[in-house]
Amino acid sequence: MIDTIIFDVGRVLVNWDYQSYLNRFAFGPEKTRKIAAATFESPYWRQFDRGTITPEELVRAFGSLAPEYTEEIKEVFAHCEETITPLPYAESWVRSLKEKGYRLYILSNYSGDLFERTKEKMAFLPYMDGTLFSYACHLTKPEPEIYQYLIEKFSLRPDHCVFLDDTKANVEAARRAGIHGIHFTGYEDGVEQLKKLGVH
Repeated sequence: MIDTIIFDVGRVLVNWDYQSYLNRFAFGPEKTRKIAAATFESPYWRQFDRGTITPEELVRAFGSLAPEYTEEIKEVFAHCEETITPLPYAESWVRSLKEKGYRLYILSNYSGDLFERTKEKMAFLPYMDGTLFSYACHLTKPEPEIYQYLIEKFSLRPDHCVFLDDTKANVEAARRAGIHGIHFTGYEDGVEQLKKLGVH
């Protein structure tokens, strides 16, 4: 029986769209591609999520990947909270599940800096029984340790939990930890997948 629902945040409960954000700078296709590769798509972004690199160190690291665009990268990072926008269904969906008696948690790769900048956009947070953002434990999905950390931190029974994430590898890792998994591709499909597990 599923009594606990664990949510990823980006592209599940909020939209994370760095491509549209970068397009607003009108850098042109080639420059935009290089800046995306040096910032949001770089391995340093994962370190930022892990909480092992400061914002200042991050910007310097980004700049090392595209030194010709150092100033543009600084400008992009300065307003990167604009990559995050609320999704219209998120608060009401989470609230309705809470009202039905489900225990609700978050497991998300997220930096502390970006969380502080965007938490006001997360109207669903008050309904959560607990949250685990990667920066707080210095682990990231799909590392097995982060799922064990979540289970132990909140005394969860894995077989009573379902985890929704937009990244297949993260879902597969949750399943290996004994948690039911749903690869999230959109709200309506997510609701249907939950129904198949008895969550209404």
